[in-house]
Amino acid sequence: MKIVKGFLQGAMRVQLAVGAVLALYIIAVMVTEIVMRYVFNNSIIWIQESVMLAFIWITALGASCALITDSHVKIDTFSRALPPRAQKFLKVFVSLVVMACLVFLAATLPKSIRIQNKSRTASLPINFPKGYYYSLPILFSVAGMMIAKLYYLFYEIRDLFGLANPVDYAIVGTDAAAAAGGAAAAADAEKADAL
Repeated sequence: MKIVKGFLQGAMRVQLAVGAVLALYIIAVMVTEIVMRYVFNNSIIWIQESVMLAFIWITALGASCALITDSHVKIDTFSRALPPRAQKFLKVFVSLVVMACLVFLAATLPKSIRIQNKSRTASLPINFPKGYYYSLPILFSVAGMMIAKLYYLFYEIRDLFGLANPVDYAIVGTDAAAAAGGAAAAADAEKADAL
């Protein structure tokens, strides 16, 4: 599993870097568009469509990174009221439901891409099929999320059956978060030893 963790960490770094570059691109071209429109009274036609494409990629990459770091929003009001074993079972069940949704999405996206490819982008300097514009980022994101969900599901199942997991199996997003996660894991390990 160390190989999978290393792959996910590397993929996350690449996705974060690409997302940062795309965010800078959006800012730069939007400032350029504002100057062109209000100073020179001459709008650039392809700006809006290219910004939309960049935003779709940022959203898809961000969703993948959030699942890799297991940092999607979770509402655990109900699960906290359950006994510890039931909490572990519910966690595995929810992960299986998420995995089923991702598999369904991955299976249906190629058909969606084919349908969307019947039309092409309107204003970009390079005219390409809309399926690659709208759905390819989602397919890329779903693939990364499936690998991450399988990785975490492995450890959740081990936890359900009472098997020990390494304290550092969770993937964290930044060095500061890694230090905080390491300190929290050490505190949890001390608590477990005290019991």
